[in-house]
Amino acid sequence: MMVVYLLMLLFFNQLNIFFISKISSAYARRFQPLKSSGSNRAVFNANHYKMLETEEMDPVELDDAYKCNWGIWFSIFRLLKTEDIMRLAYTSREMNAMAQSYFKTLKTIDFSEFIPLQLKFSSESRDMFCWIIENCVEITELKTIISASHLVTPLDFRAISRFRHLTFLDFSGCFISSEGLSDVFSQLSNLKHLNMSHIHPFGGEAATGQFEEGLKSALEKLRNLESFVFSGNSRVSGMCLAGLDCTAMKKLSISLSKLNLRVVEGFISRCEQLCELNLLSTDDESMSATSLIPMLQLTNPAFLTRLSIRYRSIRYLNTSASELWATIRRFVNLNSLEILCSYFVRIMVVDQIKLNFPNLQRLKLETSAIDSLLVLFLIKESNLEDLCLVNGQQCRHILNDLVLNSAVCTSIRRLELHNFFWHPTMSRCVNCTFPNLEMLSISGRRWSNECLMSMNIEFLSKLKTLHVGAMDREIVSNTAINRLFFYCQNVEHLALTVLPMTDMMARTLMERCTKLKEVIICHENQLSPTILTALHRKFLVKYCG
Repeated sequence: MMVVYLLMLLFFNQLNIFFISKISSAYARRFQPLKSSGSNRAVFNANHYKMLETEEMDPVELDDAYKCNWGIWFSIFRLLKTEDIMRLAYTSREMNAMAQSYFKTLKTIDFSEFIPLQLKFSSESRDMFCWIIENCVEITELKTIISASHLVTPLDFRAISRFRHLTFLDFSGCFISSEGLSDVFSQLSNLKHLNMSHIHPFGGEAATGQFEEGLKSALEKLRNLESFVFSGNSRVSGMCLAGLDCTAMKKLSISLSKLNLRVVEGFISRCEQLCELNLLSTDDESMSATSLIPMLQLTNPAFLTRLSIRYRSIRYLNTSASELWATIRRFVNLNSLEILCSYFVRIMVVDQIKLNFPNLQRLKLETSAIDSLLVLFLIKESNLEDLCLVNGQQCRHILNDLVLNSAVCTSIRRLELHNFFWHPTMSRCVNCTFPNLEMLSISGRRWSNECLMSMNIEFLSKLKTLHVGAMDREIVSNTAINRLFFYCQNVEHLALTVLPMTDMMARTLMERCTKLKEVIICHENQLSPTILTALHRKFLVKYCG
């Protein structure tokens, strides 16, 4: 009997090691990005107020290697943290049923750790969500809900109101009903981060026009909001912002299109503690300089550290450019500045940016209208950590001068280049030019197989974040992209936002990139159902396009 007992202990120990390794390597890696700030995912999504939709996972059956009786699974569950059981429960209906049965045997459930709960990440997660709401009265520690559902009902609102410690709520892209929303927000006294971009009225509210009045009543209940993302549409004009308490507001991301600008102007002026302001736009939107200037009249301009003006077209600059630039220069403590209007960038004194903003660490500019020497100056002399140069017109060859001059840009850790031509010589020497680079974003019409295939292996192995954007499919092959992925074995965040992901690329990521947590791919991919399912199991997969 003692021998049998020892053999059973050894079996359980090995089984435990196997499953814990699976969970820590796959599920923890898949959900870990939700615990961090949103800074990394903004790298890949310029209009981050748009939801990167997550497809619903198809139900899957457990492989034979995972199937055993419930008693063994309960023994495994006892050795795991609650949040790991939750992640495991999302993988299949069988696992979901076993996890719920295990939870029912417990007198108390410890939710002291972070639980990445989504309302509709899969049908299993909604089942688990509903079960927890109905059966676990003492849940107090859940702090984040990201809705990947297209519909959030009053029943969901009543359930959410139970989470009194909730600090982060994302309804972006959802059809919601304002019925019951006011009661929910009155209960969520700890809510600090709210995303209500691209929301739409559900049901009869779309016809009656009562939706925004309901939003206004609900938003008035919030008192501690620090971060807010908002956009308008034909049913939301911004009047709902009139009563929102801005006392604690530090970060505001807002799309001015279809909003009442007078109301938004008053709303921004009430944000006395504002540290970050993002004026969002789609590619084809324009805004007049005379409308932007009032939006930048902050009560305490010295508090602002991050400013983004994403309009590629700003009207009436011939008469108001100087006033707009003078208004921006009031923000002397900026450490991040983003301006995507090429004509306005030409008016700015680019080589004096560091003088105007001595704390600047991140700069994103549209460089089509400025001299090439100024672009080189920004790369070589600005001492920025994060530099993004967008060239919307002809491709430029100026980066070769960095190699010819043996320039070393030690300060730059994140580099984004759109429509800049790299000669293969540049690709081979990039490791010396940017010795401390951690993040690289490349896109443009002049990238070729020769250039991609010649990129330095040591340089690629150092990258933690890689974004591959739009390229000419006629001259860039899947093999060249796959080579990039093969040598980026230490990358943690990867995005292929325009070119289609193939099975070959996905296999490379799963086999080579052991530290990869998050993958963003285009909806128009070439993945087989089997590989796509495997990709979902191994990483947190998001979609764009």
